Amino acid sequence: MDPVFGFSLLKAAALGLVQGLTEFLPVSSSGHLVLFQNIFGMKEPMISFDIALHAGTLIAVFVYLRAEIWGVLAGLYEFIGGKRDVVVHEENPAFRAPVAFPRLWIYILITLIPTGVMAIGGRSFVEAAFGDIRFVAAAWMIMGIALLASLKFHDGKKTMFEMGWQRALMIGVAQAVALFPGISRSGSTTLAAMILGIKRDDAAKFSFLIYIPAILGAIVLDIEEGLREVSRVGWEILVGFVVAAVTGYLVIAWLMAIIKQARFFLFGYYCLLLSLVLFIVLELT
Repeated sequence: MDPVFGFSLLKAAALGLVQGLTEFLPVSSSGHLVLFQNIFGMKEPMISFDIALHAGTLIAVFVYLRAEIWGVLAGLYEFIGGKRDVVVHEENPAFRAPVAFPRLWIYILITLIPTGVMAIGGRSFVEAAFGDIRFVAAAWMIMGIALLASLKFHDGKKTMFEMGWQRALMIGVAQAVALFPGISRSGSTTLAAMILGIKRDDAAKFSFLIYIPAILGAIVLDIEEGLREVSRVGWEILVGFVVAAVTGYLVIAWLMAIIKQARFFLFGYYCLLLSLVLFIVLELT
């Protein structure tokens, strides 16, 4: 147990479970981590542990979407090799063949523009929000309303290969807003893609794909500070990483099934209930 963080392997496993369960569900993993860290009495920042948790869920995405990631990299390789006139290959329904997705890497990069601007220019505001549990409660309420509104969405007709740079930019704006705790990154980006006419399952897959560079960028920004803490909470970091990775993989598979059944809105009730309970608790304490 670490005397500085009041940390333990059990708490590390619990937070890893929270990260794995909530990173890809549209309920805000950052909001849940803030809530549980408050419950556990962890008032100091734990940069190294947060990096480990996000690295765990990043591994889950790599494993689950390995064929799609291969297709993005193959498309980038073809572009670098001079095949700029290449068209999108026929989509493999099983996504297990080494097909190339030439335009997809461009759309992924475009989403990073607003995300990067917010991460750098608005960092102080985002960090302040992490220390304000009332902000988290309000953000959950907004997220819940947005998810319930998805009941009115019709399934789109465009695939993620056909979205164009304008749609990609708007999805990037949604991802930038989700840097604030309580606003789900997967929820906001998937909803944005659905509103913009992208098919439900493609909207979710694209949300998972743009998670990769966004989280890699966040890890790079914080890695120097995080490495200073590793010696103090090494085993806790490992436990949190493993639990987040395994749980995250299972959640991605489950969420894809829910989205295909058009039941994404159900998470809105959870967010609204959580927001209401948190507001009540805050008023009583």
